[in-house]
Amino acid sequence: KNKIAFCQDFGLAYDKKVPLLCITFPFTEKNNISIIQDVMNGILEQPVQIVLTGIGTQKYQDYFTDLAEKNPKQIAIVPDNDENKRKVYAASNIILIPADSTECMKEAKNAMQYGVVPIISDQDFVENYDPVQEQGNAFVYSEGSPWNFFATLVRALENFKFPYDWKNIQISAMREDE
Repeated sequence: KNKIAFCQDFGLAYDKKVPLLCITFPFTEKNNISIIQDVMNGILEQPVQIVLTGIGTQKYQDYFTDLAEKNPKQIAIVPDNDENKRKVYAASNIILIPADSTECMKEAKNAMQYGVVPIISDQDFVENYDPVQEQGNAFVYSEGSPWNFFATLVRALENFKFPYDWKNIQISAMREDE
C-alpha cells in the first residue's frame, strides 16, 4: 500500500515486480556517491525505479536532476524532509549504501527498520544474505571497484524475484536492532 501511494504521489508507475531503490543521504564525496554514478547506466538498464532525496553538492545535484529529467518514469527526486524520508523508507525495497560514513550508516539503520534491504559494505549490524541457508538481512559488497557494488545490486535484484525469500530478508532487516 505504501509503495502504491508513493508511486502515485511522486509520478512513478507502480509495478510490484519492479523494486524501488532509494538514496536518502547527501550526495557528497564523503558518502562516495561517485560509486553509484560510475554504475548508474548499468543500474538504469535493470528493471528498477529510483527515488532520491535531493540534497548534496551542486555537482551531484545537477547530475541526478539531469538524469531524472531524462528518465522520468524511472527516477523521482523528492524534497528532503522527515515526512518524505518516512514515505521513502515505507515504499522502498532496497537502499543503496556506497560508503561507511556516519550519514550512510544512520540511513541504512533507519531504512532497515522499515524492511528496506541495504546494498552495503561489511558492517557489524548486517549479515550478507545466503540463499542456501535462507538467512541474512543485507547484500554485502566487497569494497573496491564500483563493479563489486553493481554485481551485489544485481544479486539483490535476482533475489527480489522470489517474494517469499525477499519477505524473509526484509523481516531479518527489521530485526537488526533486537
